[in-house]
Amino acid sequence: MEKKIVGVLRKYKSFIVTMHTSPDPDALGAALAMTLFLKSIGKKVRLFNEDPCPSWLRFMPRINLYEQYTGKEKFSADAVISLDCGDLERVGKVREVISRNTTIINIDHHVTNVHFGHYNHVQPKYSSTSEILYQILKKARCRFTKDMAILLYLGILTDTGSFGFDCTSSHTHEVIADLLKFNFSVSDLYRQVYETMPKEDLRPFLSIIHRLELHFNERVACLVMDEKDDEIFSGDFDLRDKVFGFLRSVKGLEVIVIITKKEKKRVRINFRSRNGFDVAKLAEKFGGGGHMKASGCFLDGSLSSAKARILREIGKGL
Repeated sequence: MEKKIVGVLRKYKSFIVTMHTSPDPDALGAALAMTLFLKSIGKKVRLFNEDPCPSWLRFMPRINLYEQYTGKEKFSADAVISLDCGDLERVGKVREVISRNTTIINIDHHVTNVHFGHYNHVQPKYSSTSEILYQILKKARCRFTKDMAILLYLGILTDTGSFGFDCTSSHTHEVIADLLKFNFSVSDLYRQVYETMPKEDLRPFLSIIHRLELHFNERVACLVMDEKDDEIFSGDFDLRDKVFGFLRSVKGLEVIVIITKKEKKRVRINFRSRNGFDVAKLAEKFGGGGHMKASGCFLDGSLSSAKARILREIGKGL
């Protein structure tokens, strides 16, 4: 499939690159790296996302290429490249630019990917979409730049939990070794990603953590939030990421659930797990997806009903 995708990248003249809404470093790093490669071989390309760029990721190289899609953009493309999306719904409003004649290239590492593209390169064995994209760009004889190396490094760094998750393989380290030849500071990048909590966010964060509930003999941690909870934090603060990072260090927790009210009767669920509990299968039962240890979904209804349904299903799994 790598060869076929490289052929399409060489053949077509115009592209839209996109990724899931609320992008993380893997999705955004891969999208920016792909955009830079396409520009380097003379293609017309735009990078769209439904959401504004998260402020905490604005340090990433060539972030000026990121465009928030408004629906007013006048740009038709031969192909759309979807990165780090398990299904096409994850790109949000950017679906509006996809016509019947648009070729869809789907590059992803989620085990629950539904293979929605005309070309599907889905590799769950890889740590990240950035690791997969590295292989594609190597096949395309890409002339890597320092910016591209940093972008792919950031994607792999974060999706492996700083190389501490089970998805980290010998191949992952081989890719990292190649990227590090560009002589960038890994300590600076680590600080940019992980050591950025503003002091004014510390007390609100502790207040949120205080609301945490433990279930099933303290094997499951559940945090219920209102959409307004996000509003009390600065733009540089990724609340869910910080909650998951904190709780991952707690011995004995097997499943972590964050339940957030998004709209009047719409609830967002985020899962993380340890010790073999498959939250990808759990999310699939509610129309979502992801990885065995990190997944999510949306439910219609109230916070209380969503919480009851989720905990009931987790209890069956435990």
